[in-house]
Amino acid sequence: MSRRRVVAALSAALLLAACGPLSIRNEATRSYVPLRNASLELHRDVVVAPERARVFFQDGEVLPGINEYRPHCELTVRKLADRPQTIQADRFTVERVSADIVHVVSSGAVVVAVNAELRLAGGGGDGGGDGEGRLMKAYILYLHSDRQPEVLSLVCGGAFNLPALATRPSLEDIRNALGDYATLELH
Repeated sequence: MSRRRVVAALSAALLLAACGPLSIRNEATRSYVPLRNASLELHRDVVVAPERARVFFQDGEVLPGINEYRPHCELTVRKLADRPQTIQADRFTVERVSADIVHVVSSGAVVVAVNAELRLAGGGGDGGGDGEGRLMKAYILYLHSDRQPEVLSLVCGGAFNLPALATRPSLEDIRNALGDYATLELH
């Protein structure tokens, strides 16, 4: 097969894959399964603190914050309130799923340069000039419940890591983060 045909076939395969539903790694079956038609079963009430819009889950516990270098999830609400907001135990359907990447560059001086093509290149770092960044890959599952329309999403992220090593959380990572508070079910 000619090189052009190989390139065309690979390009077509990538385009088709990009049009499909987001998938999540299932470690038990060593396969990727689509996240469409999923649901979240919240087994217990959880409380969003005043002036906050999310509750953090990590290692099966509800926490005021998380260790970003470990998988975690956040159950979010639409609006801040000056009083605690209770998210009641409920079944939420996953209306849609998207993926996100959060970039973090270690703090320090920022260097900005302009090249001949007028693109900005920024670099940060710890002052040592390496500008080494980390990123976290995440799933955003937009939720719906007729009883609780103020609940917006479940955001689950993998660990912050070097760009080449960062991965989205697996199904098991999400289940471990949620513990017995909630269950993500794939249908």
